Amino acid sequence: MSTQRTAVAEGRTVDLGQLRTCLEQALVRLEVPENHAVQIADVLLDAELRGYDDHGVFFLGELARWYRAGALNPAPRISVVQETDSALLLDGDRGCAVAASYQAMRWCVERAKSRGLATAGIRNSGHFIAAAPYPTAAARDGSIAVAAANVTPLMPAPGGRSRALGTNPLCLAAPTGGDHPLVFDIATSAIAGFKVRMAALQGRAISEGLVTDARGRPTTDPNALDQGGLLLPFGGHKGFGIALMVEVLAGVLTGAQFGEHAGVTHGKEGHFFMALDPGLFIPRDQFTGRMDELIHWIKSGQRLEGVDELLIPGERGQRRAADLTRTGQVPLNAVAWATLAEVCGSLGVPLPR
Repeated sequence: MSTQRTAVAEGRTVDLGQLRTCLEQALVRLEVPENHAVQIADVLLDAELRGYDDHGVFFLGELARWYRAGALNPAPRISVVQETDSALLLDGDRGCAVAASYQAMRWCVERAKSRGLATAGIRNSGHFIAAAPYPTAAARDGSIAVAAANVTPLMPAPGGRSRALGTNPLCLAAPTGGDHPLVFDIATSAIAGFKVRMAALQGRAISEGLVTDARGRPTTDPNALDQGGLLLPFGGHKGFGIALMVEVLAGVLTGAQFGEHAGVTHGKEGHFFMALDPGLFIPRDQFTGRMDELIHWIKSGQRLEGVDELLIPGERGQRRAADLTRTGQVPLNAVAWATLAEVCGSLGVPLPR
């Protein structure tokens, strides 16, 4: 409890380069191979820079706990289960799925360049932390891309009060002619589970309509989730339906665990990726030109009073990341800083300044 009170008391703004080095060193001391540590640190930093602090530096604490408990394999040997001209299935060897996810997405992009469309799945895997980095990288390389994962059940079916499906993240991205691709990255629950846990650590209530207690009653207390509570799907039955289809693609189709057996550790998570070359339909430059026209149409719409700008999905986060990268300074909230200090202190890793 004292650690949480300290965490709420103060945050820090730190040097981006030093923070990257700190994360990489901490992961290496947790017995993660250096090349995997670099990729995992990239994903943590991407989330932090885009403003998703529940999956940023704070998440290093979750990874450390899982590695130390043997829930994740720190040095997985990623292997090919089967491969065709346009489909790949990997075994993640119970590791954090970041390295395997980048491998799967890169494979899809390269095959899509020659085949037009390619898909990949991962089984026997652990959490990939966040969905956005993989399709974003693919979109920057010219592909329309998808990433999805099935995770620990926390969400009830419409009308139910037991945990049926996970937050089941889904991300779609497409290239544009501008500085950033279009990136639509969501949890299929109304709020991500780790956002609820972050709120609990910060001692603040959450909005209504996001979480119920163990009996299915609405609550604004974030602690209810870890006391058997439930996350509600976004949009009611529509969000649950999308979560169910993610379960089909990432869990059932890939041969991974699914339903009551799904999880984020012990090889229970499954993943699905896809890359599509727009050149299958129209020339790439024509596609990006039409994308820019679409985005301009949306952003030039009439605004409600008090609204300065209409934003497309992913725009705010990508701008924030670009701005912070230019300054080289990253603000960490109090919980993230306390988590980083605790993990690095236990590993003998110097903290960033």
